[in-house]
Amino acid sequence: MLDARVYRTAFLPALVALFVAAFALADRPAPAPSPLPADAFSGKRAYGNEVAPEPESLLGMARDFPSRAPGSPGDNGLADRVARVFAVPDDLGRRSAFEVQRTTTRAHTPDGTADIVTVTGTRPGLSSRRIVVLAHRDARGRPGLAELSATATLLELARVFKTRELNKTLVLVSTSGAQTGFAGARAWAEANKGTPVDAVIVLGDVGGEQVHKPLVVSWPDGSGGVPLGLERTVQAAVRAETKNDPGAPRAIVQWVRRAFGVTVSEQGPIAAAGLPATLISQSGERGPDPGEPVVDSYVERYGRAVLRAVTAIDAAGPRAGRAFSGAPHGIVTMRNVLPDWAVRLVIATLLLPALLVALDAFFRARRRRVPVTHAFRRLAVAAVPVVAAWIILRLFGAVGLLPATDGPVLPDVYPVDASALEAIAAAAVFAAVAWYVARRALARPCTPDGYAIATGLSICVLAALVWVPNPYAAALLLPAAHLWPWAAGARRLRTGAAAALAGLAVPLVALASLSIALGLAPPDLAWASVLAVAGGHGLWSALVLAAFAAAFALLVRVLIARRGDAAARPDEAIKTRGPKSYAGPGSLGGTESALRR
Repeated sequence: MLDARVYRTAFLPALVALFVAAFALADRPAPAPSPLPADAFSGKRAYGNEVAPEPESLLGMARDFPSRAPGSPGDNGLADRVARVFAVPDDLGRRSAFEVQRTTTRAHTPDGTADIVTVTGTRPGLSSRRIVVLAHRDARGRPGLAELSATATLLELARVFKTRELNKTLVLVSTSGAQTGFAGARAWAEANKGTPVDAVIVLGDVGGEQVHKPLVVSWPDGSGGVPLGLERTVQAAVRAETKNDPGAPRAIVQWVRRAFGVTVSEQGPIAAAGLPATLISQSGERGPDPGEPVVDSYVERYGRAVLRAVTAIDAAGPRAGRAFSGAPHGIVTMRNVLPDWAVRLVIATLLLPALLVALDAFFRARRRRVPVTHAFRRLAVAAVPVVAAWIILRLFGAVGLLPATDGPVLPDVYPVDASALEAIAAAAVFAAVAWYVARRALARPCTPDGYAIATGLSICVLAALVWVPNPYAAALLLPAAHLWPWAAGARRLRTGAAAALAGLAVPLVALASLSIALGLAPPDLAWASVLAVAGGHGLWSALVLAAFAAAFALLVRVLIARRGDAAARPDEAIKTRGPKSYAGPGSLGGTESALRR
């Protein structure tokens, strides 16, 4: 029932879009240079004396606060120390250049909920535009020196900028809750949404011994991205001070990360709030192990890199204007940038042929009175298990049967125990019961043609809806949108099955790429997803997954029905032949026309 002429003709806009995208490629923006040297940062003072470390140094804080779980007395005590350092007068005895503010946020922890403290120090500049440096204090285990290096660097930057003038306002932020979903950073970002922020530099592990690239991470919790001018400036600062290539992901990895919009590092929720944020971390996105040793020379190198990046951003753009305002957002490939708008245009035009042919088949089926409505009921029934599982897991997280997190986290903070397995099993049973009840209430018999029309239209409409907020995710659905309508109409089971599996290939490969990037095996990735759902996250992703799984289930039903019809159909082919010529019915003149003669 699909019209191949409509399908072929609808590809013409895609050719134009590809031509436009080819000319839309732009050069990568140049990093902003720093007008001042970065040698004012003292790595020895930030690291501390091993014999008698200062209280504000890394070794001094590790000695006084060995346990820093979110909301614990050690975490709150370190917050008090950070606030005192921000409020200390400068060397000339004048009052502190920083205005100190404390806020409290309710956050999830492995032991329940707790209040965590965010300390903010603001140094007004000539412009109201802000440069933010953010670091978390908490650690998931002892001694957590590599994670504490971020706070030590933050305090040394406060000492440096007490006497150094800036054009823009400098904001230093000390948060907590990084191990359980970044509640502190998330709350700060939501409170500052819409403020004139030019850059947020998030400090991760800036002293650990192990190196995991990329050292500069800019993945958001969503489909957006940071200005490439900011990312390039921070990368150049890290390269200049550490004498090490910070690394950069390949174009296909960038596409996958933008499609899924998931990260386990602290810049993610900040970027999701619309603020340009990037992370500097020696151990990359995953962060260091609790027992990771710290090298004092690394603390100095990365501290100077942060100082260089801050001064470069301060000098970028007009004094009262926004830095990197003209920097593109997009995918970096072959030293060029494919802008986001070009990606959106190309994906839309590539989706158009599949959508038009599916709509054409739907309206023709309606004119022929094919019972398509019953097929859509079956589609809704097939989507019920995923939605029901999300609801019950969220309920278990709300009542405490499952650990709930404030965002995506590494699952090793919450090991799987017997109660968690029981909760997951109960969610599976609830999903099965919900599917059975919905099937009894809504399902009606339908013809294979009706199922085929519903399958094709549903996957195309799903891809179009996903395209609106995230064209990168819609690109993962393009093979299914093009192949599944034809697979549903295929008369040969092998052809239809091959097309069905080909539509699954791209999403599965992308999911495997994400699993490798996060360093999580499939069971760990599934457990991390359960934790996020228990915390109330991922509803949109669950709805997309439910619709995708329902379309695939309906396609499988179509293929099974086609196979049954082929088996039940009598073989009408003529098989009786003589040695040289036809010897079947009518060969001896016994047809109706011959008898009349």
